[in-house]
Amino acid sequence: MVDKTDAGLRATIEELMNAGVSANLKALDRIYHNDLKIMFLGIDGQLMMVDKPNCLTMLVETFKDKNPEDHKWAKYHEVSVSGDRGHVLISRKIPLGGPKMMIDLSIDLVFEDDRWQVIREVNFGRPDTQAA
Repeated sequence: MVDKTDAGLRATIEELMNAGVSANLKALDRIYHNDLKIMFLGIDGQLMMVDKPNCLTMLVETFKDKNPEDHKWAKYHEVSVSGDRGHVLISRKIPLGGPKMMIDLSIDLVFEDDRWQVIREVNFGRPDTQAA
């Protein structure tokens, strides 16, 4: 059972990352809240917003035919819990719409139904200079 601690929150994010790069829809469905909202701000200033169904579709397309082990890089900047709310600030290197990008994610989670669930992500993408 996942608990309401920083360690429990981080474990959920680790599970989320593994499920994402593997396109494990069952695990993603459990971790992503039904009211999920993702806002992605590209380097060109364009804002893309997606809900849970569109997010799941996008992850399947992004990681189709990719080796999950190639996309597990992450740098945690903050993991914090306050009651039933959690926040994670993390940077990832993932192939989003083509070449590998550095994605900075601000992830808000809520503890409902005895588990942490992602309710909102605010993401900013930029070229990964090490991948270029």
